Amino acid sequence: MIASIFAIMYKDILQWTRRPLYFVASVLLAILILVCVGNTISGANDMPFGLYDPAGISELSKHLTDTRRFRVKVYDDLEEAKGDLAHEKIVALANVSQDPLEDSVQILSSGNNPLIDDQIAMGLLAVLTQRAEELNIPLHSAALFQVNFGLRDYITSGLTAYLCYVLASMNVGFSWIYEWMERTYRQIVYAPGGLDAAIIAKTTTVTLEAALVLWLSLAITAPIVGFTLGGSFFGLLGATLLSVFTFACLGLCFACVLKTIRIYTMTVSILGVALMFVSGIITPVKAMPGWEQQLATSLPMYYAADLTKGVMLGIPADYTRDILYLAGWALAALMLARFLLIRSKASI
Repeated sequence: MIASIFAIMYKDILQWTRRPLYFVASVLLAILILVCVGNTISGANDMPFGLYDPAGISELSKHLTDTRRFRVKVYDDLEEAKGDLAHEKIVALANVSQDPLEDSVQILSSGNNPLIDDQIAMGLLAVLTQRAEELNIPLHSAALFQVNFGLRDYITSGLTAYLCYVLASMNVGFSWIYEWMERTYRQIVYAPGGLDAAIIAKTTTVTLEAALVLWLSLAITAPIVGFTLGGSFFGLLGATLLSVFTFACLGLCFACVLKTIRIYTMTVSILGVALMFVSGIITPVKAMPGWEQQLATSLPMYYAADLTKGVMLGIPADYTRDILYLAGWALAALMLARFLLIRSKASI
């Protein structure tokens, strides 16, 4: 059985190295998700923001710039500023009252884009919670845990868990379905312990290949985009390996049920998008409706995201629970896949 496992792994790795375009495409897919999706979800960091304060009563220009969300354009003509806002040359306009006895600021936006309005609100909150004595607003913020990461880091750590799903499920689905249809495993499967050898070898090679693509993509994008990989190198390796292995086992189970590449691709792709939105990667689970919270905590993506966020960001995470849940999902998926393959062995 050991010889069969290594024989299949050797064949799979050899095929993988002979398909450089597949490897390059996988890396590019991961890079695009990390860069483009991560930047889109985390929001703009260079929004053009107008400021009308010709008398220099406030220091809003400095404070808005310090948030690293806005590119401030100072106006001397209020009507010109409103015209630029109407033509979407700026996303919002801060109109500071020029009456020294009236300490007020009016924020104007186009009002037709709630996503932009939310981004503006987040940036302004960062300004207002500072010591803005010139605005006479005694607001201060505090946090239980002092962290040194931003929204982009938080989004990327969740996307890492999502990439574990994408890379593992796509890899195992395509390779297993194709080879099963082509009867590549005929001699091995009918040998004593051959089916178990094929399952072990396939999940192992997919885990190693997908994890390698993920690590390479993270290493390339981290210095370019500027997100943190955390201080626990071996923790990140362990978390991603376990997550990729779990999703490889689930992908194998789906491949045994769906059987055709077209249906498998469509199902896994749609399911992946749903898992990304429901598992706390983008929106905190506690901010979801009650039924959706229960759904999220019953799916493996939630625990993969919690695990990767913990090792990458250093925030509190229930590592024991996450590892046990992921291992349990992997074991259950392997057992179900083995059962389904035994039943369909005659078709090979």
